[in-house]
Amino acid sequence: MATNPSPLLKVTTMQTIVLRNVTKGDYVKRKADAKSIYIKGDYDKTTKSFELIDVEDINRVVYIKASKPVYVGFTY
Repeated sequence: MATNPSPLLKVTTMQTIVLRNVTKGDYVKRKADAKSIYIKGDYDKTTKSFELIDVEDINRVVYIKASKPVYVGFTY
């Protein structure tokens, strides 16, 4: 007899999503096997890109185009 999993238990799987659809403040990876984890920041209108702030080094910021796919839904 199979039992239903607890409703409080959420299984997250890593998925690809376009950067413009990620909520500000969410954790993202640029590649599936990347070690660096970033937080999505503000949008820069002049370069038409979003800033990704490195979690381990807040002085490291990378600007990525809004149409670039990133990975979300991983365990950190």
